[in-house]
Amino acid sequence: MSVLRILASVVAVATVTQTAVLKAETQESVYDCRYVGAPTLEPLGDREGHGLRIVDYSCVVTAGPLSGGVFTARNIYEVDKSGGTLLTGEGVYRKPGAMAVLQATDGKVEYVMSDGKMIAATVTGHSRFVMAVGSWAALSGKATVYSTKPTATGFSIEGKFE
Repeated sequence: MSVLRILASVVAVATVTQTAVLKAETQESVYDCRYVGAPTLEPLGDREGHGLRIVDYSCVVTAGPLSGGVFTARNIYEVDKSGGTLLTGEGVYRKPGAMAVLQATDGKVEYVMSDGKMIAATVTGHSRFVMAVGSWAALSGKATVYSTKPTATGFSIEGKFE
């Protein structure tokens, strides 16, 4: 009988955890991010300013359903003098008892200008959880919308489930 009680307790905890994650989906997630190395620009050589920007970064999720998680990612953008477009992006969330893989589905880079010079960039786009396990299992297949903004130490991301 004690094995059945333990099993029932495990199922109840899993159900409560998944319900909490699903309810938390209405919250906005906030990330505090740092670049891993310097974002690189690789000129394509066909016209001035046209290139690939490769961005590696790591974030701590400070608010929302993934709070306390660490997100590491890489995005590759095609850029020119006016901005850019996401070509590919993916990342992994980690937290004890949970892991998830996110794939960026689209993104647009806009430059922040001052005195005719680019001083920062912002990105907006969409992504999807392609896999999630543990306490984040209910996120698998969920779509998100995100935006970034520069900070003094890197950048922040704000994301919401669609």
